[in-house]
Amino acid sequence: MDWRRALLWARLPIPVDLDAMESFVNDAKDRGGKVVTGGSRHGNQGFFYQPTVITDVPDDSKIMTEEPFGPVAPIVPFKTFDEVVERANSLQFGLAAYAFTTSDKNASAISDALQSGMVGINSVAISTPETPFGGIKRIRLRF
Repeated sequence: MDWRRALLWARLPIPVDLDAMESFVNDAKDRGGKVVTGGSRHGNQGFFYQPTVITDVPDDSKIMTEEPFGPVAPIVPFKTFDEVVERANSLQFGLAAYAFTTSDKNASAISDALQSGMVGINSVAISTPETPFGGIKRIRLRF
């Protein structure tokens, strides 16, 4: 498969995750979130969901309070460093966190401040399949 086509969708491991992605996106839209790209299943066979970006997502929406385990990214603005740390650490989950910055100072500070088992800075590749990893706090069980 051409790598460009592979970017058009993401395979989810189980049917429950497909339903969960729809629930996350619909909840965000119902609360005023705007789907910028993606936002639906890809076709009607298999467990594929389009990579999705949502803006204007309120803090009390499901995508902001639960682990999605899928290709849905909420984009939420913040005003201060302390605000973003407080919002991120207020969650009951802490498997992985990601931050994107052009500042070495901010990269170091955010990686120290986030309550997460792993922190990716300017990358989503924070582990390899053969490397053990773990988080802190709680995890969502997938059944």
